[in-house]
Amino acid sequence: MPTTRSNDRTFDARPDRIDLRDRPYQPKLVSLPPLFPDLESIRKYLPDYAKALVLDQGREGACTGFGLAATINYLRWRNNGYSLQGIKSVSPRMLYHMAQLYDEWPGEDYEGSSCRGAMKGWNRHGVCSEALWPSCNEAGVPGFVAPGIGWDKDAAQLPLGAYYRIDKASITDLQSAVVEVGAIYCSANVHEGWFIGKTEDPQIIPWQNNKPVGGHAFAIVGYTQDGFIVQNSWGAEKWGHHGFAILSYQDWVFNSTDAWVAVLGAPMSVLAPETISPRSSLDTSSSLCGPAGLASSPGRGFSYANPEVQPLPEDKAYLCTLVLGNNGIPINRLLTSENAAKAVERVCRTEPATWLGNEPSDKPCKLALYVHGGLNSEEDSVQRIRIMAPYFRANKIYPLFLTWKTGALESIGGILEDSTRDIFRSLPSMRDESVMSKVREALDDARDRTIEVACEHLLVKPIWSEMKQNASAAAFPDAGLAMLAGHLIALKQQFPKLEIHLAGHSAGSIVLGHLLSLLGESVPVSTLSLFAPACTVEFAVATYGAAIKSGKLQPEAVHVDIMSDERERADTVGPYGKSLLYLVSRALEVRHKTPLLGMEWSWKSNSPQDQWSADDSSRNALQAWAGNIKGMSLHVHDKRREYVSTGAGKIRLAHGSFDNDVTVISNMLQRIRGGELLAEVENLAY
Repeated sequence: MPTTRSNDRTFDARPDRIDLRDRPYQPKLVSLPPLFPDLESIRKYLPDYAKALVLDQGREGACTGFGLAATINYLRWRNNGYSLQGIKSVSPRMLYHMAQLYDEWPGEDYEGSSCRGAMKGWNRHGVCSEALWPSCNEAGVPGFVAPGIGWDKDAAQLPLGAYYRIDKASITDLQSAVVEVGAIYCSANVHEGWFIGKTEDPQIIPWQNNKPVGGHAFAIVGYTQDGFIVQNSWGAEKWGHHGFAILSYQDWVFNSTDAWVAVLGAPMSVLAPETISPRSSLDTSSSLCGPAGLASSPGRGFSYANPEVQPLPEDKAYLCTLVLGNNGIPINRLLTSENAAKAVERVCRTEPATWLGNEPSDKPCKLALYVHGGLNSEEDSVQRIRIMAPYFRANKIYPLFLTWKTGALESIGGILEDSTRDIFRSLPSMRDESVMSKVREALDDARDRTIEVACEHLLVKPIWSEMKQNASAAAFPDAGLAMLAGHLIALKQQFPKLEIHLAGHSAGSIVLGHLLSLLGESVPVSTLSLFAPACTVEFAVATYGAAIKSGKLQPEAVHVDIMSDERERADTVGPYGKSLLYLVSRALEVRHKTPLLGMEWSWKSNSPQDQWSADDSSRNALQAWAGNIKGMSLHVHDKRREYVSTGAGKIRLAHGSFDNDVTVISNMLQRIRGGELLAEVENLAY
């Protein structure tokens, strides 16, 4: 249900999406009391509790945060022997903000959030006190307020413990959870009957099949014969009996959406992470005390000679990467930033400016932007950043990375493997040495041609097209690349001696081409390093060639590392017997055999007649590119480098190996520095 407004209140709680990984609550086999809590406890404790811990969200639709805060506050009060001593409210603002950040529903109004989103946030970050993260600014206006110093330490004192999703259709399961724990976190579609105002006694919310006005989250803290006792967040003196009312069982069954039961975790002597986990599930792997929360190192097991180049914590890695989603829309992964635009500003402007401001003002300062290729998930990209970024910093280069949405491109090998297994089951093994070499080669080519034709039907070609569309859309006004370009221009104005260096691997060359078009002549590019660029030659002419003509990019500043054609043909993508670039050229681009910048024959005038498509566009693009390459540095990696060093070991030279190659990355850093490295590249295994 979309965000709605009624009776001067906002309703924006959304039903949880189905997730089969949710752990279901199993009630204990014990008899339930007819009433919970008992009347004596209600009379004894309710008034004082209500004065201190019944919250008021006002007109703001932040109920997922306020409802969970009510649940947590109640659990703490109950665990404290029903004493208010030392109990201050947790931050509804933090919980609501986390719920919004963990509820990423592309194309929808982000004003709302779900219970699961709030639970994910509590699971990942804990929750701090309202004093450290207030719901209103100093003028008393509700809205986002940045947290105070120490919020992360405080939040780790109140982590989520065990939690389960309750079958909302089972009244007895819900009652059992309330008796076992004390309070449960719920949401439902509310109706006009909820607008009861203040009452002298606990009143049953009137319901006669009223039409819902919107979704709302709240705590259930007990039950009677008539229904559940609801603790609302509309003020102790404004709604119900001290903020409580009874929701009839019929009303609940008809209108409920979600129910969760949780207990408090044990305090931890760590800092709550500032960054949002991209993991989609509510599980222990992304919890405060899980692997993500404790920030396990991707370089674990490697002995670093220089402590300056040890991998960054995940939080620090996110502070130097711009994360883009579908259509190039920026995603906020910084918990303490109000929205995506503020996160982009911090990553692309504030953090670099702080670092650059500490560099000597009489010398050029350097910023390098690195864009990964297409065969990467967000988590893969962040792991790379954690290992790569320290080498830039240790060599007096500010590292900025772009983590962008490449769709399911990282799964292409698996898609091809699964989809073509039956097709090639009857073919002899390509490792069968009894098959003559020429026959084996013919079978390989036949197999590859079959895969190329099949790619459109296997959804591989649409995946590539979507990835290119994401890169293109990122350059639209208000999209991620446009924001990045604006901040780079501002940094250049703030630091006139700033050098901008660009580097990209594979499909990253497509993103960089679009970025170049946005920078304008006021931001010249000092060096451009491309590794196995997967962009078409036609695109390179339109972007890199145009930048050279405008003077924004000098040919001598362009450095390209590619594999020889022999090595491209020796590489594989799943069952496809050639490299990704061959697959793109022959199956994923609009035209069969489209020239790509990362293929050796695109740099030669004597390519085989059948290497490229015979149409005029390919021929014209190759001729135009040939007019740009004078002065550029091209490094062709051939069979003499069959294996490359990651620092931690050797891997085969392949399309994806360039940013694991110590030699390649060291050379790039030397170019950017303009001299010898201050800190050597030790390990690029991730």
